[in-house]
Amino acid sequence: MRFLKSAWNWFGDFLHSIRFRITLWFVFILAIVLTIFSGFIYFNQARDLQGDSVGNIQAKFARLLGYFRSAAWQNSSLGLSDVPDNTPPLQQGDMLALVDANGQIIQSWGVTPSSKLVGDLVSAASGQQGLNVYEQTISATDPNGTAASADYLFIVSPVLRGRMPIGALIIGTPTSLTSELQRLRVSLILGSLFMLLIAFTGGLWLADRAMRPVKTIAHAARNISESDLSRRINLRGRDELAELASTFDNMLSRLQIAFDRQRRFVADASHELRTPLTITNLEINQALARDRSSADYQRALQTIHVENERMTRMVNDLMTLARMDSGQAILQFEKMDLSDAALEAVERLTALAEQQQITLETTELPELIVKGDRQYLIQMISNLIENAIKYSGSGQTVRVETGPGPADRRQFALLRITDTGPGIPPEHLPHLFDRFYRVDQARTQEDDPSAPTGSGLGLSIVAWIVEAHGGKIRVESRVNFGTTFEVTLPLALDN
Repeated sequence: MRFLKSAWNWFGDFLHSIRFRITLWFVFILAIVLTIFSGFIYFNQARDLQGDSVGNIQAKFARLLGYFRSAAWQNSSLGLSDVPDNTPPLQQGDMLALVDANGQIIQSWGVTPSSKLVGDLVSAASGQQGLNVYEQTISATDPNGTAASADYLFIVSPVLRGRMPIGALIIGTPTSLTSELQRLRVSLILGSLFMLLIAFTGGLWLADRAMRPVKTIAHAARNISESDLSRRINLRGRDELAELASTFDNMLSRLQIAFDRQRRFVADASHELRTPLTITNLEINQALARDRSSADYQRALQTIHVENERMTRMVNDLMTLARMDSGQAILQFEKMDLSDAALEAVERLTALAEQQQITLETTELPELIVKGDRQYLIQMISNLIENAIKYSGSGQTVRVETGPGPADRRQFALLRITDTGPGIPPEHLPHLFDRFYRVDQARTQEDDPSAPTGSGLGLSIVAWIVEAHGGKIRVESRVNFGTTFEVTLPLALDN
């Protein structure tokens, strides 16, 4: 029973497989072609065979007609005593009968026809113009008295005396036309079935070979899990299935990068949140360990407040990035002045710059009309300015300037934010916009209170906003000389 069930399941899967359906369609189309071709062959062959048979009996009739045009036949009145007792030139199996006007056989040569056959032939030929050929299967008796059933072709020719018909001459000859056509039908049917069987077997083999790459892809997909995305199909070739396998490999590469980024993102977020939580717990434990002065409690609460603000900002940045990644961040595009947005961001961060003893200055800010979301653009500019303030030392300068793009990009607006801070080593520049990436990974708030307290997400948000507005961001930096962030956004050109 288990074997039968397994065989039944295999058969069901086979019937629903693509290779079976492809093979079935192939055999179906081939069957239509073979049917049309066999029909064409059959009807043409039947026409040729029938033409040959009719031609042979007509030639035989012409020879016999010469015999019956002799002087003895011309003077005969077709009475039983008037029929010349001569034997016409007949072949084996031929039939020749002379009948009177009443359909009575006067004399016959060769195979003797039945009276019913004679009556049927005479009735069919009466009123017909010219000579007509009739095909019929008959049971007749040969001169030796042996009954035989065979296919015959007949010609019925009227015997005239002047213009008056006085009888008929019936000539019959055996024919193999029906049996030959039957053999032809059998041969065509069996040959077509044999060819369809070969086509079905070969089609299954070809379909199986063609579908092997699909099986390989399916097998690889079954063995791939979230924890192991390193498997690849690596299917060689230049056909459509090889292209499908290559697309599948590229998709796996993108998924692997996405999962690695997600895992790294979760690990980095956990690490970044652990630091303020650790500091908060330490301050709380120290404050609860024994009675302290009000100044100590105030210092502990201030530290807890700072760390709480840091966690709040980090969580807000994480929520912002999550909305951006999921497509829930809806941008309200409108025509606006990029210089006004930059000026608003500068005014918002002036107090922070003064607190850090950093000079925040602007150059001339010309009108630059762009199409974008005002709040998101202000957030982008604010993140860049705040980043420059955090990583610039006391007494340094942060400059904000706007203007048209370079000569080859006049259709773009340019935003440039420059600081005179310590700069960024070249090996870190390609990773600046990665989430939670920091130039000095070893410096944390826990072991260096003077380190910048950014979440490592601000530049990632900046990059997303710039890309969402169809712009580009570029960074240049020299160690000990400062860093410049340059953003280009397309101008809102009037149509």
